[in-house]
Amino acid sequence: MTDGTTPPVRGKGAGRRTRGGWTPAGTAAERRANYASKGTARGERTRLCILKSARTVFERMGYFDVGVEDIVTEAGVARGSFYTYFEDKLEVFRLLATEVNDAVTNAVSTHMPRGGDPITRLHQSNLRYISTYRENAAMYGLIEQVATIDPVVREDRLKRRHDHVARVTASIERWQERGLADPDVNAATTAQLLASMTSNFCYWWFVGGDEHDFDEAVLTVTDSWVRLVGLQRHPR
Repeated sequence: MTDGTTPPVRGKGAGRRTRGGWTPAGTAAERRANYASKGTARGERTRLCILKSARTVFERMGYFDVGVEDIVTEAGVARGSFYTYFEDKLEVFRLLATEVNDAVTNAVSTHMPRGGDPITRLHQSNLRYISTYRENAAMYGLIEQVATIDPVVREDRLKRRHDHVARVTASIERWQERGLADPDVNAATTAQLLASMTSNFCYWWFVGGDEHDFDEAVLTVTDSWVRLVGLQRHPR
C-alpha cells in the first residue's frame, strides 16, 4: 500500500532513493553509473568498439531488425559489457545519430575567410555537405526512419534543420547587403526552400537510389542556389 507519492519497491530493478530523487537501480544501472563517474581508458575503448559495431549492424540490417545480441556479437564482447555502457539499442542509435548529424553540421558551418568569390565559396560549402551526406548515407536513411517513432531523434533533426536554415538565411541577407543577391528575395523563405531541396535531393540520390554524375550534380545544386537567389560574383 502506498500513499500515491512513494514508488513501490519491486525486486532488483526497483528505484533507489537518492538526494536527487528516484533513480534506476540494479546491476546494469550501477555499472553504467560507475562508468560515468570513473571510466577508464580500457572502458572507453570497449564503449567505442560497441558504438562502431552497432553502426555496422544497423547499416547492414536496419534499425528495427537489430537486437543487442547482434551488436555484442559484432563487437566480440559479452552481453553484460553492453549494459555497462548503454541502457538499450535506442540509446546507442541516438548517440550514432548525433555523430552523423554533427558531421553534417560541421561540414556546412566550416568558416571560410570573408570576401572573395561568393559563388565559389557557396559551391565549396555544397560540396562539403553533399560529400558528408554520401559518406553517411546509410545512417541518414535510418535516422529518417527512427525520427518518425522516437521524439529525441526527431527533435534533434528539427533543431539542426532550424539552425541550418538560420545560417542560410544569414548568408542570403549578407549577400543582399553587399549587392550580390536579388534584394527582392525573401531570405528566410528561400533559405527553407534551398535547405529542403538540397537535403531531399541527397536523400533520393544516396539513399533512394537515384543515379547522377557526382561532379555534375554538385554543380547543378550550386547553380540552382545561384539562380534562385540571384547571386552574382560582383556587386550590382
